[in-house]
Amino acid sequence: MESDWSIRAEGLCKKFGLTLRESMVYGVRDSLRRLAGLRVASHVLRPGEFWALKNVSFEVRRGESLGLMGVNGSGKTTLLRILNGVFAPDAGRVALHGRVGALIAAGAGFAPMLSGRENIYVNGALLGMSRQEIRQRFDEIVDFADLGRFIDSPVRHYSSGMFVRLGFAIAAMSEPEILLVDEVLAVGDLKFQKKCYDHLHTLKRKGTSIILVSHSVGAIWALCDQGLFVHQGEIRVAGSVEDVIRAYEDENATVSGTAPPAGPQTVKEAMPPTGEPDVGENVPADYSGARGGTGDAMIKSVFCYRLGSPGIPATVFEFREGFGIEALVRVTSRVPDPLFRFTINAAHYRFIATLDSFEQGFVLKEAAPGTYRIRVAIGLQHFMPGAYSVNASVVSKGFAGHLFFWNNAAQFQIKNPVDRFFYSEPNAVMYLDGRFAIDECHGNAETGSGAGPCDRENIET
Repeated sequence: MESDWSIRAEGLCKKFGLTLRESMVYGVRDSLRRLAGLRVASHVLRPGEFWALKNVSFEVRRGESLGLMGVNGSGKTTLLRILNGVFAPDAGRVALHGRVGALIAAGAGFAPMLSGRENIYVNGALLGMSRQEIRQRFDEIVDFADLGRFIDSPVRHYSSGMFVRLGFAIAAMSEPEILLVDEVLAVGDLKFQKKCYDHLHTLKRKGTSIILVSHSVGAIWALCDQGLFVHQGEIRVAGSVEDVIRAYEDENATVSGTAPPAGPQTVKEAMPPTGEPDVGENVPADYSGARGGTGDAMIKSVFCYRLGSPGIPATVFEFREGFGIEALVRVTSRVPDPLFRFTINAAHYRFIATLDSFEQGFVLKEAAPGTYRIRVAIGLQHFMPGAYSVNASVVSKGFAGHLFFWNNAAQFQIKNPVDRFFYSEPNAVMYLDGRFAIDECHGNAETGSGAGPCDRENIET
């Protein structure tokens, strides 16, 4: 039905110039052509322009919430500004049914020299509220923002958290039929965040349509009914929140700088580029750089591979898929009791796992001068989806330092599975198999009196 939707976008396109000069020149030219009644080629990129949005279409029904995700620079904020009327699309059309409230930037539209009280009246009027409505809701806005005696202070003295609280309170208490929120709920303490989410759910129940832009997996999952994953200005995934979050997490890991693009390589491509110092030539003898050592050995290449395909580098693995690590090591001096060690770093933590040849039962008495290929196979891994890096080193049992070390020698990425969904803790690095059970307690479970599955005997066993 025509009245069943509140937001509809069809083929939205928006382009910008890479520099201010190009933007101004093209803007003046386009304005003059329109004044002359001439057609402007909105679908064509000119030199020095790029697509911020390209052919974006979606629909949001009344009372629904849409989560918008994408890495930085993907076009999310541009889309919200088109919906809010700040930008006009170069092509396509957008239709909105109802009063719009927007919180696109913390404190946007606040006059810094005015007090919080005065800004409530100014911003409320901009959102379409009458002076009488603002007066009736004033106490609710101040109470929601929790500003108290600071409401009459100039907002230029407010912290970022106070800006967000006041801006959100004004936008939310205006009870818009459409609410646009852009990554501002992350600012503020847990008490305020919970208050915001509770109010957003209340607005949804009253029929308000919400578009939430956020990098927070938990926020999107908790609030939104559907989602869009936007990348380089285009919609790559549209559908369930879980599918959109999976796509966002995988793309975020890929572009994080830890995991390079996947694809077949050769051992030659995995080798250090020509011009790198060979063994004994300018190898740092301290720990000041990414590589160093005594010069008795040198790691020439490190890469990961799929089990069953040794020698063929790979960087992206499925969830719980086994893989191996391979290194090419050149030894120049006799090394007694050599140990080969790989450690793994996660995005936020170092040395989350170690693979040591001695600890794994691979014991060598000696390594004579020569070149060796070292492989270690990991039959079943328990890494959470995300990006990881590998450090490699060669040591000797009789020497407490490194014959050679190479930090961040290789990278790999674990993809999100399709049969389960992770949202709870983005910093987790390991996956643990667990079996949950629930029993309803009878009697007094705290004292252990009474009978039932929660009595003290059952708890202890």
